[in-house]
Amino acid sequence: MEHAQSPFPAERRFTTRLAADHHRQCIDVIIVSQNHEFAEAWRDQIMPYLVEGEAADRIEIAEKHSTLETLLLRFNDPFLIIDIDTVKDPYDPDFVSALDKIGPVSSLTLLSKEANQDRYEEFADAYVIDDYRFGAPNSLSVQTLLRAAREKIYLRNRLVAGEGAMNSDERLRKLSRIGLAFSRERDLTRLLNVVLRECRELLNADAGSVYILEAPTKGRLSTRRVLGRARRMSSASAVKRQTSGEHELKGWHLRFAAAHNDSVKIPFKDFSFPVNFSSIAGYCVLQGETLNLPDVYEAAEGKTPFVFNRKIDLEYNYRCVSMISVPMVNMRDELVGVIQLMNKKRDPLQKLDDPLETPRRVLPFNDDDVELARMLGTQAGAAIDNVRLYDSISNLFESFVYATVRSIEQRDPSTAGHSARVDRITVGVADIVNRKTEGPFADVAFTDEEMVEIHYAALLHDVGKIGVREHVLTKANKLFPDQFANVKTRAELISTALQLQASHDSRAAMIASGHEHCQEDIDAIMADLDRDLLRLAEDVTFVEKVNTPGFMSDEQLQMLDNVYNRSYRVPEGIPNRLIYEEEYHALSIRRGSLSSEERLEMQSHVAKSRTFLEQIPWTPELANVPQIAGQHHEKMNGQGYPDGVPAAETPVQSRIMAVADVFDSLTSADRPYKPAIPLERALEIMRKMAEHGELDPDIV
Repeated sequence: MEHAQSPFPAERRFTTRLAADHHRQCIDVIIVSQNHEFAEAWRDQIMPYLVEGEAADRIEIAEKHSTLETLLLRFNDPFLIIDIDTVKDPYDPDFVSALDKIGPVSSLTLLSKEANQDRYEEFADAYVIDDYRFGAPNSLSVQTLLRAAREKIYLRNRLVAGEGAMNSDERLRKLSRIGLAFSRERDLTRLLNVVLRECRELLNADAGSVYILEAPTKGRLSTRRVLGRARRMSSASAVKRQTSGEHELKGWHLRFAAAHNDSVKIPFKDFSFPVNFSSIAGYCVLQGETLNLPDVYEAAEGKTPFVFNRKIDLEYNYRCVSMISVPMVNMRDELVGVIQLMNKKRDPLQKLDDPLETPRRVLPFNDDDVELARMLGTQAGAAIDNVRLYDSISNLFESFVYATVRSIEQRDPSTAGHSARVDRITVGVADIVNRKTEGPFADVAFTDEEMVEIHYAALLHDVGKIGVREHVLTKANKLFPDQFANVKTRAELISTALQLQASHDSRAAMIASGHEHCQEDIDAIMADLDRDLLRLAEDVTFVEKVNTPGFMSDEQLQMLDNVYNRSYRVPEGIPNRLIYEEEYHALSIRRGSLSSEERLEMQSHVAKSRTFLEQIPWTPELANVPQIAGQHHEKMNGQGYPDGVPAAETPVQSRIMAVADVFDSLTSADRPYKPAIPLERALEIMRKMAEHGELDPDIV
């Protein structure tokens, strides 16, 4: 049976239509729902079909209007999924204001647990709805939903861009959008993929790759955990344009950092190679010039120093024809990397899956393309440089903060790790508060910038301890070590003196009464000695016990009075009491180990922390660090310090930190003056503190 011949040429047939996969259109998914379990269920189903890393797919849950507004400012052309069961009013001013932050390119899908025609129509009257799903998510439903969303966002982008026939105004608008997209990214991997995607789309390139320069001294990439999430710092470096040959960049490498291909699925794996003339990218860097090759196979076979590696083409049945290789240059005219675009397509929707047909389906890049690519390379170079500098500054400041904290903790090794633990607990509780959609924290939503602010405030909350005298800072017991050593020495002197005095009295009795009649007197003397030595030993044991910073009862205080007032019959020049006034006052502390004066000095560390932090010229998004750190010892009843204001008048971040600080102090096992308290007991103590107005009961 013969099949009817297709009326379309091969490049326009349905079977060769190109899908908008993650290389052509990354997708930012935002699930808008106040039902956390429902939103989590959808996110868990969607996550396996998103491509993280190179394709820069992202997904977030927005349970509050403020969170949604923040996400919409960060994400370009997002795919919104709205739970109409919990978003009650489509005309809510805050909701409308949030949606006004995005343009017409986005895609909008509605969700509900059960079919709800009335609610669907309410939203359909207010917005253009792309899809409506109800019931529990399943694998097939999610896959088709994501494919459709990618296609719609991609095609709308093409429509906005004016397809392949942009006039100068349209192209200017597109370049403006690209510049905005470049400036928004602060993650190098995402930025490189944005750069590559936008460049390919603007020049109708089927494939492309990005290479970044790495300096010879570059070791392992720095990784710092910020807010509990590992963040890979920028590995990009920059170098002045060279004119004297490849030896000038000896030791430098180009890292294969991003790659897209619309027609063939090629697994991405980054690698690095030396900067020399043997590669097109290396040649481009060393010459500092744009290479425009109508057919890369023919060019590489000519009298050129570089070689084109056909291994990938052969392995994946692909044919690279036209190529443009553009150096990315920063504002100081330094090279930061190379963009390579391959195969300018006659038809943007055509798949190049037949190597024999590819030369007929692609065009060489023209002079306008070269000029446009150079412009994009400059924009991309500046953006990469900004990310590199941003990462360097962030890494520098983060390292400085940690070094400062470690230096302070070295003065009091018993509290080492306390600031880091308070940081983790505070940020963790803040994350929980962020997810609350009802109760006292329903309207509290911390932005990413505010979470970083909390992070630094928690790390630096005890920085003022640098102004507390070290012997006060490290005081583990009521008596300083030298004071207790004096008590022990005094006890030994008294004991020795009592024994010498008893020996002297015994000899005197023998002389006075004779050897035969003195035994009774000697027995009485030795009995008195035993009684005094026993009492002295009991007093030393008692002093040793009350020296620890536990609670002192009225009975113990009376016993301490007796020890203080007790004197021993010893020769002149020998201490006749075990403890003296200064030691008595120190041992009389009813709770803890610090005297009232020492406690005031210790408490002054909070005010000193705030004063120290106020000297730092914080950026606007971190401006509240001094206040948050400086008020974490305020109490709900107004009896805290340093300001003595009700904690309800302080930032909620400070109240969260107060709970974290108390929790770590109770449960920490490295405090020399107390053992770690079991978790249940610690929580019970904190609940009582909340009842007594010391901690925020809602946070506890």
